[in-house]
Amino acid sequence: MRYYDNLDDYTDTRPSKLMEFTKRIMPSVIFLSAMALMFLAVGALEVL
Repeated sequence: MRYYDNLDDYTDTRPSKLMEFTKRIMPSVIFLSAMALMFLAVGALEVL
């Protein structure tokens, strides 16, 4: 009789659809928020 010790044979280790979507969209969200923050800072400095 064979005993399986590796639980990866029985568990689903694929990332979820939400995690895949998050990995794709997060770099663009970070970039756009950094650009918006920069424009806000420049605009505030111009007002001074």
